[in-house]
Amino acid sequence: MQNTVKLVITCSALVLSASLFAQSTVTVYSQNAAPGDLYMNPGSTNQGYDFTRPNWRYNNVRGGGQVGIRTNYPRSGNGSVYFNSSSNSAKADIEYFADPVNAGGNFAPNPLNPASLLGTLNQLTHLSYEWYRDSSSTTLNYLHPVLRLGILRVNSDNSTNIGYLIFERAYNQGTSAVPTDQWVSEDIFASNYKLLATASLGFGDPNVNLSAVLKTIPEWLTAASNANATLYVISVNAGFGSGWTNTFQGAVDNITFGFNGQYTTYNFEVVPEPASMLALGSGLVSLMALRRRRKA
Repeated sequence: MQNTVKLVITCSALVLSASLFAQSTVTVYSQNAAPGDLYMNPGSTNQGYDFTRPNWRYNNVRGGGQVGIRTNYPRSGNGSVYFNSSSNSAKADIEYFADPVNAGGNFAPNPLNPASLLGTLNQLTHLSYEWYRDSSSTTLNYLHPVLRLGILRVNSDNSTNIGYLIFERAYNQGTSAVPTDQWVSEDIFASNYKLLATASLGFGDPNVNLSAVLKTIPEWLTAASNANATLYVISVNAGFGSGWTNTFQGAVDNITFGFNGQYTTYNFEVVPEPASMLALGSGLVSLMALRRRRKA
C-alpha cells in the first residue's frame, strides 16, 4: 500500500511538472538560400530590416555592422544568426517583437497595440540562449554576443521609460577571456544572473553607481516595486556593439524565453535551396505512395 501511495504521488508530481512548463520550438528561416542573409548599414543611424519572418527583425544596425541568418557557424542545423564588425562604431542586433512596426527605418513595438507587451517581468519564467565568438575577433577578449530584454517601465503617474536589461558574462563573472570557437549555453533565468539596466530606464547611471543598475531579475522586481513602477517586457534582443573596439565575428542561436511556464526556443536556420525542397517533396510523395501500396 505504501509503495502504491508513493507511485501515485510521483506520477502526480510528473503531471504537475508537465502542466507547469510547456515548451515548443520554432524554426526561424533566413530570407535567402545558402549562405543566407547579410544585412549591413554603413550609416550612423540605427536601421532595421524585415526579412519577412513573423516577429523577428534585423535591428539597430549601424556603422557597418552586419547581421544575418547564415551558414557561417551552424548550430542545431545548418545555420545561426551571424554577426560581423570591422568598425568601432558598428552595431547589429536581431530582435523579437509581438507586433513590430517600422519607426523611421528601425523597428519598435506597436504603441497602439496592448498585445505588443510580451508580459510583465515578474511573469518571466525562462530566458536562455547560445552564443559563439570566433577566435579571429580582436575586440576585448571578454566580449561576446549579448542578450537583452527590451523593457517598458510604467510609473505610478503613468509616465514611461524605455530601455534594456542586458546580460553579459562580464557583469557576472568578471573580465576574464571568454571561450572562443565553440558554442556556449547561458541560462540567464535559471542561473539568476545580473542584468545591467540602460540609463534610459531611470534607475541610475552605470557610470555613477553600478550597483544601482546591476541586479538579478528578483532584485529588479524589488527595485521597481520600491519605485511604484511596473516593468513590462516588450522585446527580446541579441547582438553586439555600442562601443566595441576593433573587430568581431560570432553568432547566436536557440534563443529561448517565455512567461508563466509557457516558453519557446527559436532555432535560426538557412532556408533550404529550391532543389532541396523539391527533393523533400519528392520524398514525401514516394512515402505516401508506399503507404498506399501497403494498405492495398
